[in-house]
Amino acid sequence: MKICIYGAGAVGGHLAARLIAAGHDEISVVARGAQLRAIQQNGLKVFRGDEIFTGRPAAATDDPATLPPQDIVLVTLKAQALPAAAAAIERLLAKDGVAAFAMNGIPWWWNKGTTNPQTHLECVDPGGELWNRLKDRSLGGVIYSPNEVIEPGVIKTALGDRWVFGEPDNAPSSRVDRIVQALQAAGINGVAATDIRYDIWHKLLINCGLNPVAALTRLPTVKMTASAEVRAERCKVMLEVLEVALACGTDLRGKVDLEELVAPKKRPGSNTASMLQDVMAGRSLEHDAILGQVVEFAHQHNINVPRCEILLALLRGLNQQLLDDAATR
Repeated sequence: MKICIYGAGAVGGHLAARLIAAGHDEISVVARGAQLRAIQQNGLKVFRGDEIFTGRPAAATDDPATLPPQDIVLVTLKAQALPAAAAAIERLLAKDGVAAFAMNGIPWWWNKGTTNPQTHLECVDPGGELWNRLKDRSLGGVIYSPNEVIEPGVIKTALGDRWVFGEPDNAPSSRVDRIVQALQAAGINGVAATDIRYDIWHKLLINCGLNPVAALTRLPTVKMTASAEVRAERCKVMLEVLEVALACGTDLRGKVDLEELVAPKKRPGSNTASMLQDVMAGRSLEHDAILGQVVEFAHQHNINVPRCEILLALLRGLNQQLLDDAATR
């Protein structure tokens, strides 16, 4: 199969390197800047425990129009970059091709496969660009895989990653099977979701209690975990998110251990949360997918989420400053 990794940064670069190393499919990548130049010159390298994965993609470009039609487009862009890429992703798909969105937060396709009379979510898909172009050609994805670009083209990841994909209506699907089988053939823990929204809320619970706090405090996870005060505040944020998830039809109460999510014993150590990586690199933040849409849902269901609202306001201010700084460079 022809598989394109659209957004070969930390997450996408990790995925691309492992698929390339397996050698079963033709892998192309869409990237930009120093990361793209490094991939073009030296290929990709991923450190995962004692393992090292290396390889060169069939093509590496910042112009997806130069690639042939793809059977699978695995989109690993940050949520805020997706609307501008909608048309390019649509053009890249082969006749029976599918786009799988591996992203943090509430996805743009949320109302697909539901009885909700609304269509697109304005907060994460302004004007419905993604919805109008891709709603029938897309799958949802949830990733459990902390990754960091330690230098252009070189990525450090952790053991125990998990990649979950599913149809928006949770139906069994040959489209999902194709992706899961391609990942598993490369030794990647690909899983077909039975309830993709449950998986999204579970991961979002972690993200809401982790990424905003990391971005605002600039603390790595080990230092956030070491502070009892920070752990307690993160748990309070997550309790708000539990209530919103319940109102939206997903009950995570009694099914998650908040203390374990805040300070995991199964994966000790430290990493730099993805939103903090973006702050340190001067990039825009995915605050609306992670917190903005949660707050929108809370307002729709008359749920009080004061901590989420405060974090969202602060992140929007920080994001504007990052954009202003980038404009003056």
